Formats: sequence, C-alpha cells, structure tokens
Amino acid sequence: MKIALILVPFHLSKEKIGMGMGPIRYIEAGIDQNLKDQGYEVMVKKIKLLKQYKDEVRTIAVLNNSLGKVVKRVLRDGFFPFILGGNCNTCLGILAGFDEPKPGIIWFDAHGDFNTPKTTPSGFFDGMGLAIATGQCYQDIYSIIENMRPIKESQTLHIGARDLDPEELELLESTEVLMVNANTLKKTGIVNGLLPKLTELYSQTQEVYLHIDIDVIDPSEAPGVDFPAPEGLFLSEMEEAIKLISENLQIKAAALTAYNPEKDVDNKTLMIGLKLTNTILGIVANQTENNNNGKMVK
Repeated sequence: MKIALILVPFHLSKEKIGMGMGPIRYIEAGIDQNLKDQGYEVMVKKIKLLKQYKDEVRTIAVLNNSLGKVVKRVLRDGFFPFILGGNCNTCLGILAGFDEPKPGIIWFDAHGDFNTPKTTPSGFFDGMGLAIATGQCYQDIYSIIENMRPIKESQTLHIGARDLDPEELELLESTEVLMVNANTLKKTGIVNGLLPKLTELYSQTQEVYLHIDIDVIDPSEAPGVDFPAPEGLFLSEMEEAIKLISENLQIKAAALTAYNPEKDVDNKTLMIGLKLTNTILGIVANQTENNNNGKMVK
C-alpha cells in the first residue's frame, strides 16, 4: 500500500509551537521509516504557509487550502492520506481534497469541537472544527478553501466525548450528528455501544474520513495534550473501535491530531500515537487488499 504522510505542524497559524510540534516529533521518532520497514511505500509531505495575514482565521483557511490541494494530489496518485496535524481544523483541508461524493466523518475527541462564535465561552477557533465542517459557522472561509463543501450532519459520527460546553452540547443534540460518548462505551462495551451508530451511519454513507484527536484517550495513557479530560478511552478500546469501524465502513483518509510534546510524560503519548498509526494503516491495508480481491466491506 502507498501512504502519504502529510505533516501540518501548526498550532492555529503558528508553526512548530505547542501542538504544532506534534507532527515533527512523530517524524523524529521515525514514524516514516517504521512504516517503510513494514513494507509500505511511504511519501512524506509537509504543508507550508507562504504568507501570514493579520486575520488569523484567513491564515488558517489559506493553510487548509494548501492542505486540500496536497490531499487531492496524493489521492489522484493512489496514496492513502494519513495526516499528522497540530490542530483539529486540518479536517477542513482534508475534506476539501476529496471530489464528490465526499466521505462522511468519524470524529474521535474528548471535546465536541462543535462550538460556534455564538456558543463558545472561550472564542477558541479550534473548538469549532467539526461545526465548520458540517456548515454550522464560518461558511465564508469555504470561498478560500477550494472544493470545500459542508458534510451532512447525518453523515457524521462523534465518538468519545466527555467534556462539552453546555451550549455546544445543546447545539449538537439539536442536529442529526450521531453521537456515542465515552461513558456509554465504558458501560456497554465498544461493540454494543458503537455498532448501532455505525449501522445508522452506513445508511447515509459507506466511506469515511477517520479523525482522531489524541485527547480522546485517557490522560493516564496519553498525557501529552493541552486539554486533558479524565475517564477517556484506553488504547485497547480505541483499537477495538477502529477495527469495528473498518468492518462496517471504508476508511478513505485519517488524521491524528492534538499531540503536544511539551505536555508529554516519558513519551507515553508519542508511543500511543505510533501504535495507533500502525493499527489504522494495517486495517486500511487489509481493506485495500480485500477490495482488490473483490470482497466488500460489510
């Protein structure tokens, strides 16, 4: 399988600070060589920002426009896009890289990322990534990010939430976005908690973009994040969930975001990220092989 590791080493509009150092740290740890050693053909691309604007949102949109062009190109060349991003707003560029029909979204995150300028208590732009992707706000930046279209709410599944702002939760619950929170998965188990939602999602789309904010994992296992939230999923539960997803839906691209090396302890989060990468790409490779042999997902 051919893999394009696409680095987006930015925290909002700033390069190589905080979460923006996460992608760089993965490369320093040899993530690309590790994949080559497993037999994958690996290409590494780094997104660059050629111009800073006074308007930070415009700068972020321009950055995502560049990302979208790279995703489009690697897809055309037969590579699987695996994005190592600082912030979750990288989803905008990733989704823009797909022609129609665009894949649905499976979004792992301790937080909703579904705030809007009306609901946010902090004004933090990256807390709005999924809301923007589904057309809730900032639709004006669609004109900057080429080929950007909102993903239908009903084609979106949020997994693992446990720290949502009150108005954000109210907004989410008023939409058709599917949700299964961390507490539900802990109580029912991964299969019982997640499979009904995957079945609903399958009725709307058969292909998905897999987004993983690493703070979805419990901070006891992955402390290297800016916004830790207790009672998260463990690595074993994440691996079980991703396998279940792959048995029901085709994964067309994936992103691993929000790792901040400055907050890590004994490289625990780094190791989790490397293991998740191997899990995801191993599963995608199996899906690709099955498709080539005429076997269908689900």
